Amino acid sequence: GGDDGEEGEEGEIAALLKQYGVLASQLPKGAEKLDPKALGRFLEAYSNKLSKWLIDTWPAWRDKVLADPEFGYKLMVEETVGLGLAMSGTVAARGKDLLKELDFFFTDCAVGAVINFVIIWLLAPSVGKAAATTGLAAAVGNLPAFALAEGKYSVAQRVGAGVYKGSLFSACGFLGSLGGTTLAYILFQVRKLLNPEGTQAAALPNVLANSLGWGSFMFVSTNPRYQLINGIEQVMYKALPTGAGKAGSLVLRTGNNMVGGATWVLWARFIGLQKQSEDQGNGKGKKK
Repeated sequence: GGDDGEEGEEGEIAALLKQYGVLASQLPKGAEKLDPKALGRFLEAYSNKLSKWLIDTWPAWRDKVLADPEFGYKLMVEETVGLGLAMSGTVAARGKDLLKELDFFFTDCAVGAVINFVIIWLLAPSVGKAAATTGLAAAVGNLPAFALAEGKYSVAQRVGAGVYKGSLFSACGFLGSLGGTTLAYILFQVRKLLNPEGTQAAALPNVLANSLGWGSFMFVSTNPRYQLINGIEQVMYKALPTGAGKAGSLVLRTGNNMVGGATWVLWARFIGLQKQSEDQGNGKGKKK
């Protein structure tokens, strides 16, 4: 019976390779270990020219896609729909001053895109992880990619993954806001030097307070929301056809970005970073 099962899998794999026009020798390192269903999802990602180039040239990207073939799709959703929602909020907040403040707008875009990438990257599982040694490095290396990840992990390991990834998110939010807000101040001063009379006073937030606010928000709001989304997607992609799973992922992540925008306003008010009358001007659509 076992031999029949192996022969059946080999037949499925051969059919998949033929369907996608790929020779077994052309598969990237690690792909030969995938079961037929996972290989089918991987080959779909590998059939995209950009995705194929990234897999072939960037080993870390390859290891992410081998562990989660929808990794690139999830990143694309966050960098298009998610960032688009955030930037639409920025456009609405700036209104008629948008063209005069394109430098600020593009700063917001750049910071948002980097934070999106870091969030998806940190929560994505990866194959080929180096073997854990001892001490703290071993403990961190043995944590799941996210709290609800498949596998035989203890409750302590799952809680540890949530706290560890949340801490990384917090640092990312703090540094992203610190860099973005500082750059906004620099751009404002440059504009003042170039055009003193035409530059209006900008309502820029306090650099340190804003950065601490974003760091704490990434831990208490962004982290649990994305941990939950990854857990739901994990079940969806196993239970549904790939197309349906991707549609569900799009809905989930779009809704999450909308929830993120609302909860940021509530959090900023709660910690005293924004007053209600300032939300329109200072919320600026960052929806992580």
